[in-house]
Amino acid sequence: MSMAAAGLPALFIASLLASTLLPGGVEVPLYVMAESGAYSSGALLAVATAGNTLGGVATYGIGMLLRRAIGGAKWGRKLEKHFQLQPAALARVRRWGAACLLFSWMPVVGDPLCLAAGYLRLPFWQSAAMIFTGKFLRYLALLWLFGWR
Repeated sequence: MSMAAAGLPALFIASLLASTLLPGGVEVPLYVMAESGAYSSGALLAVATAGNTLGGVATYGIGMLLRRAIGGAKWGRKLEKHFQLQPAALARVRRWGAACLLFSWMPVVGDPLCLAAGYLRLPFWQSAAMIFTGKFLRYLALLWLFGWR
């Protein structure tokens, strides 16, 4: 079954999975569905943005759980120090706060930013709004490139 035939639920699942720590992308399915003419660009924008935002928020939640699991324990602090759990993503998130989540749409960098935001316990609603905004603008740009209908 093709992606165009699978419908909007398949796009939602693809965009959700693409925005987690799992590998994958949603550009090809989005393009196929946009080119099929079977769906309005508004529907594609809404579904892809919702799925991708939910994936980013889930990754934020994983970061919170990770902090809860290792952050407070004595061995957790040693683990953080030993493995230097202060990667570039944590440093950027500490410096820029939730605003850096506007870049959560970026391949390779976006998922660690969401994870770091949760790990650092940034305000949830502010973080979710920035994740949504970045993802919305990304899909808006992609659909414009694909020929908004």
